[in-house]
Amino acid sequence: MQNYLSNLYKKLSGKMKLGRQRCEMLMEELGHPENSFPSIHIAGTNGKGTVTVVAAALLEALGLKTGRFTSPHLIRFNERICIDREQIEDEYIKKFLEDKDVLLQSTEASFFEVTTALGFLYFRDQKVDAAVVETGLGGRLDATSVLTPRVSVITRIGYDHTNILGETLAEIAREKAGIIKEGKPVLTGLQEPEVINELRSHSEYLHIVDPDTMFTDVKLKPKGMSFKIRSYEREVTIPITGRHQLGNIALAIRAVETFLGRTLEFDDIQKGFDLVEWKGRFERISTQPDIIYDVAHNAESIHTFCKTAKEVYPDKTFYVVLGLLQDKSPENVLMELEILAEKIWIAPVHSHRSLSDKELTDLASRFPRVKTASNIGGACRSAYREMSKNAVLCVIGSHYIAQEVYTWVGEITPTNGGVKHN
Repeated sequence: MQNYLSNLYKKLSGKMKLGRQRCEMLMEELGHPENSFPSIHIAGTNGKGTVTVVAAALLEALGLKTGRFTSPHLIRFNERICIDREQIEDEYIKKFLEDKDVLLQSTEASFFEVTTALGFLYFRDQKVDAAVVETGLGGRLDATSVLTPRVSVITRIGYDHTNILGETLAEIAREKAGIIKEGKPVLTGLQEPEVINELRSHSEYLHIVDPDTMFTDVKLKPKGMSFKIRSYEREVTIPITGRHQLGNIALAIRAVETFLGRTLEFDDIQKGFDLVEWKGRFERISTQPDIIYDVAHNAESIHTFCKTAKEVYPDKTFYVVLGLLQDKSPENVLMELEILAEKIWIAPVHSHRSLSDKELTDLASRFPRVKTASNIGGACRSAYREMSKNAVLCVIGSHYIAQEVYTWVGEITPTNGGVKHN
């Protein structure tokens, strides 16, 4: 199996391929699997993964066989394609890559296009009742945009991939709006005026979802949060932490209600929340001391992470390990983190887009409390040795460091490191 995935990963090392033509060719040759299931399609800069996971959990809780397509993965490629939270089987992936090899080669499909075709074909073969699909990058030229969804969702838009999507919020919004299909409802949250104006120009069916009109009495904890749903005046709990996530949760609820054409009952919502599994999002991976792993990877999401950390741990100090890709404005990210952290360690990421050792050294030289490490595991060990008893260790910056993070945490036990695992 690993050989098959290694060949697929080789497609990542080349220049990024944008445009829908190759994926449209794949869909044609595969018999248009994208038309075989109703879907919710989600784009945005930050939060689209959360909306995808929560919406899929809500649909599953209602008894619908629900496909979920997300990216990137944390540990296993299979995480990207799930049905009712069960990952796609190795044998299906292997057979697809074997049987469709000539087609994939002839179309010169990219890694993400192959993954999209695999996911949509799997959803068709497994006869899902619904699918919730997250875009990879942008919207207009994203492979997943071959879908004609029942409802489209645009999450919070910020500055990311500006070299590809545009340098203004309006330009980025225009690219994200490429998932909108004529006559289909579109949901978004609170956005800057130029973003709303751009989205309105693409659809007369735009609905703005405000979490403040839906939720109240919010209480944050390291392992999740609780809040009341105003329409029911009853409290729900969800294993996701952060006030910024309320907008994503609200979008997920409204997206499912729009998809179904009816309002969700209170018990349906709590049942769905109980099914939510979303690793790498303010995830407390150990205690005594608390260690938090989060895939926040640009200046805006890291600013939000810092606000959440200070609210959850108002009396703690923070040490940070950061693994970041070179296209994520690392200087701006460190400016955000310096406000939060006592000390910061930066290290390379296992990706062709990682900062080089020289770039990391040059970057650290401009920040007095920033040190470098040769790898994420080494950075975590250094931070752990130096942190005080009243500190929280935050490991952030990328999906691509997950394997190293979880491996390091697995090395620390109550007998040799004093950490208790959750």
